[in-house]
Amino acid sequence: MSSPRSAAAAALLLCAACASPPSAPLPPVGARTADASARAATLVRNGDYAGAARRYEEALALARSVEDADAIAANAINLSVVYQWMGRDGSARDALKIVLDDAKPFPERRRLQAELRRAILELATGERAAAAEFAGRAERRCERFACDAAPALLNVKAQIALEDGDAAAAARLAQVAADAARSRGNHAEQANALRNAGRARLANGEHAASIALLEQALAIDHALADPRKIHADLVELARAAAAAGDREGARGYLERAQTVSHAARDPRGMEEMEVQLKLR
Repeated sequence: MSSPRSAAAAALLLCAACASPPSAPLPPVGARTADASARAATLVRNGDYAGAARRYEEALALARSVEDADAIAANAINLSVVYQWMGRDGSARDALKIVLDDAKPFPERRRLQAELRRAILELATGERAAAAEFAGRAERRCERFACDAAPALLNVKAQIALEDGDAAAAARLAQVAADAARSRGNHAEQANALRNAGRARLANGEHAASIALLEQALAIDHALADPRKIHADLVELARAAAAAGDREGARGYLERAQTVSHAARDPRGMEEMEVQLKLR
């Protein structure tokens, strides 16, 4: 027979158990996926690419757990971008293969985005033939889909032409891309087009025109507060100034690019800059 004291203690324990709220149920998978993606995007803006990759990996796993095709594709594409910025090109390709090689019914816009991203990745690694192949696939899909990706696609084609040594074609494509981006209010692609046009003019020996176009791109990228693109603009401006014989101007652009790269914690950008510029 229990004593009054032990009975009271037992009652207190039961009361405590009754007063404790039940464990909160986990949010739906879709909400958790969106939250992980949003956190990844914030980490990207803060320059924490490793942290962003982990969050995108989490979001991708969640999307796969419920076979959400659009979320799978979106997070795989974003993950590939972050992997590329981290210098993990093989991982970036593997992430895109999730969309490019899987038979799942991914939305057309996602397959197009993946093809464009693959073209950009191949260009960055010097694989022009592969870049042209994926750009062609994206172009055919864009024609069928009546897509809004025309400025980005034109910019990729301009870069391929430039890498192939056809500066005139690159300049034409970049101008069409700039006009298309401007008409759509797509400032990021407008800046990309101006940068491509500046590179094309530089390749043609038109130093002053190149610098003017690159300064326009830089102004837009400043307004967008995109450190990667600001870095790219400054590197190209340094190249253009050096080609024009303005070593002090080139050094000034280079020092600014170094500052941006350090602030953005982008060692790959620093390595690329050192390879491209021989100003020391």
